[in-house]
Amino acid sequence: MFTWNFKYVSKSRLAENFTQLALNSQKGDILVRIHTALHNEDEAVELARFVKTQLPGAHIFGTSTSAIIGGGRLRPNQCVISLSQMSHAHVRSAMIPSFDDTTGEPVPAQELCRRVKDAVIDDDSKLMLTFLTKKYLDVYRFVEDCNDCFPGMQMIGGVANTPEVSTAKQGTDSFVFDENGWSDKAVIVAALGGGEFECLSSYATGALAIGDEIEVTDAFGPCILSVDGRDAAAEFRAGVGDALLTKPELAKLFPYVYSEASDIPVEVKFAEEMSISEAFPKSDSAYAPEYRKRPDVDEKRETELIRANHCVEIGKKLRRAFIYDRKIIADHRAMFRKIEKFEKAETLFAYSCTSRSRLYSNCVKWELSAYENSTLCGCLTAGEIACADGRNHFANCSFVASVMGEENASPLYNPFVFTHTDALVADNRELLDYLMEVERALEKDETRAKAADGMRAFVRDCELKLLYSRSGEIPNAAAMNMDMKLKGFDRVCIINVTNVSGMRLVFTEQAIELTHKDFIAKCVSFAEKKHYRLYSMSDWQLAVAATSYLVTLSAFSEDMEELQRELFRTSEGYVAIVPFFCVLDDCTVDNLQEAYNAARVEMAQKNNQFYVRNAQIGQLDEEGIRRRYHMVNVINYAITHDKVIPYFQGIYDNAENKIHHYESLMRLEDENGKLYYPEEFLEVARSFGLLYDTISKIMIRKVFAKFKNYEDKSVSINLGIRDIKNREIVEYIYDFLPSVKHPENFVFEILENEDVDEYEYLLRFVEKIHGLGGRISIDDFGSGYSNLQHVVSIPSDYLKIDGSIIKKCCEDQESENLLALISGFKNLSSRSVGIIAEYVENEEIQNKLKSYGIDYSQGFLFSKPSPNIAED
Repeated sequence: MFTWNFKYVSKSRLAENFTQLALNSQKGDILVRIHTALHNEDEAVELARFVKTQLPGAHIFGTSTSAIIGGGRLRPNQCVISLSQMSHAHVRSAMIPSFDDTTGEPVPAQELCRRVKDAVIDDDSKLMLTFLTKKYLDVYRFVEDCNDCFPGMQMIGGVANTPEVSTAKQGTDSFVFDENGWSDKAVIVAALGGGEFECLSSYATGALAIGDEIEVTDAFGPCILSVDGRDAAAEFRAGVGDALLTKPELAKLFPYVYSEASDIPVEVKFAEEMSISEAFPKSDSAYAPEYRKRPDVDEKRETELIRANHCVEIGKKLRRAFIYDRKIIADHRAMFRKIEKFEKAETLFAYSCTSRSRLYSNCVKWELSAYENSTLCGCLTAGEIACADGRNHFANCSFVASVMGEENASPLYNPFVFTHTDALVADNRELLDYLMEVERALEKDETRAKAADGMRAFVRDCELKLLYSRSGEIPNAAAMNMDMKLKGFDRVCIINVTNVSGMRLVFTEQAIELTHKDFIAKCVSFAEKKHYRLYSMSDWQLAVAATSYLVTLSAFSEDMEELQRELFRTSEGYVAIVPFFCVLDDCTVDNLQEAYNAARVEMAQKNNQFYVRNAQIGQLDEEGIRRRYHMVNVINYAITHDKVIPYFQGIYDNAENKIHHYESLMRLEDENGKLYYPEEFLEVARSFGLLYDTISKIMIRKVFAKFKNYEDKSVSINLGIRDIKNREIVEYIYDFLPSVKHPENFVFEILENEDVDEYEYLLRFVEKIHGLGGRISIDDFGSGYSNLQHVVSIPSDYLKIDGSIIKKCCEDQESENLLALISGFKNLSSRSVGIIAEYVENEEIQNKLKSYGIDYSQGFLFSKPSPNIAED
């Protein structure tokens, strides 16, 4: 089984792709999935027919959507075409009407299941890809009946989503299609099976059930009218808050779950003053069965309503729930482990809910990135079919996936995403802001004590999960933000233990874990003794907070110094740690992070381990701020006026007595023609992130363009860890190297001026560059411990000695000793590494370097930086 995913560009490009693949349905069944947010109904059918002419024996399976999933990303307003060529497995597909052609009424779920079974299910079918449209409201019952009609069959898919371009028919919510036509009143299915075919399906939601179980005692179609005999909408509003009246979208933050599937969300919408006949027009035959079942319903009465996106059955048991970051991480980790262990992982189907991408956008980006290098492909849906423990469920706000194949295969997954979850916390912000509003309202309104009790308990249960660290013992950063807003905590000390990655190179995990527990215990004990609040920001970062009206700044600072001394004390069996203490006064939620970032920069510059700063005022340098914003203007001008200019400095070969290669050096030019050097603008650019990314990409493109056709000239390009973690930059490099005749002419110089604590990125980059024929250099060798770690860990082709050593090597014995040490390292190393010395300004330095066998020299003695290079 082989799978190829194509982003639709044009029919001609598609035809080229098909020709190159030389697919043949005689060699095995072909399934073509088309998920489009780019085509309207008729255009989608035309595309399906074109694919059919290119692949006559293929099974076409098409759905509308608002965004596709591919390459580990969500891509709105695009179309993806996914081809799966089977070796021995078989595919059966069909598009079956879900509404009766004569009456216009929906086909009963059980009957629709029977038709699906007759059309596509064989004895050895194992997975059914299934998509319905939004008009068919009995989707929950359909999925449940499928479990009984063909037990053991795994299902994946859901409800097709609405593309913005869908205009062919007024009122079309979503549609499915194949080469024979499209419909907004049909189900499209594709069953896969066969002796060698195997599959595994799983899901992740992040939903946690909270509160007591309630029973649906009255319902009309998707509307829940009463629970436990009480008005359902009023109960929902009482449990969530009156803010629903002005912000009905808040209902999505608090879905229900069915008791028998307590982690699968059931989304509801809240509407004020709406009648059943307004929500479900009696003239629409789609709702006729519901009106026949409930002739007694008061269809004209306007009232509050809550409704799901599927028919809800009377007697079902529900619980309230909410979705939050740590549960999403736990769910996805469990799902990822299952997929990672599956041996026949040749193809992955995946679908995610529109509301999930809207409410939890960071989570969606994070969870998709785990599969960026795999064949995973799918789209956004308006509801998903999730498979758990051999049973299928209809769900909302979920991420579902199926992995399948006929032969063993190991895709390139990205498990490192589970170590980068900080951004997910931001998805809790709307929920936390709402919970704070509710708390304030409850404190003010004492007249609704009884009604408020249930809501207060629900809020506290939510907060318990949202506001405490993974261990559940210490409040987290979100709790600190809440305390700062509600309780006036404005004096904060952030305690940070750095170089944990360095600890792991030297000490056992047991010793580090024991030290971590001791670190936490000492801080907890001290905070309790002094009546301060302690918060867990991350594993090795804590915050201590107080209110300024209860403790003076001097007293708080003295207490923090006492705690720092206590943490410095180390007993046998523990790792010695160096905690940095940053005391911030006059804090707010809005200024805390910025003040802390500024303080950490100043601490690093001054080599301080204890620092006190006023978050409102700081230590302002007006002239420095003016220079900084002038430089921002210079950078923006250079970007928009093509004034990012590569200069090149020759690197001299001491054995061949000629220039060996060039280092590219960035310059910026302002509107007056003045040149700016990296030490003037790089720090400012890095602090603004996107400015740095932009000038870095421009520089790389220009250097590549200048050297791509040379056969006898090579160039080095400086890269920091930010560049290496920038997907657009590295993908551009990876695409460029195979396109040139001499990839060995391009050297990528890893800069030392950024902390490199995520070696997985770096090592993968180095391995890839070597695999593509490029070369690697390490900059500023000899400047510190981190560089020694680089040399040990990274297979490099060149080492560049730090300039501060070279400048003083003729006048300072320590510098000369370091030079001798580095020269000796080369002789002892099993690798063939070229040593480069920079800042070679005179003959005295050059003679010294040659006496130690240094391979290359760089400096004004041989070459000054220039926008041009010497032509032979």
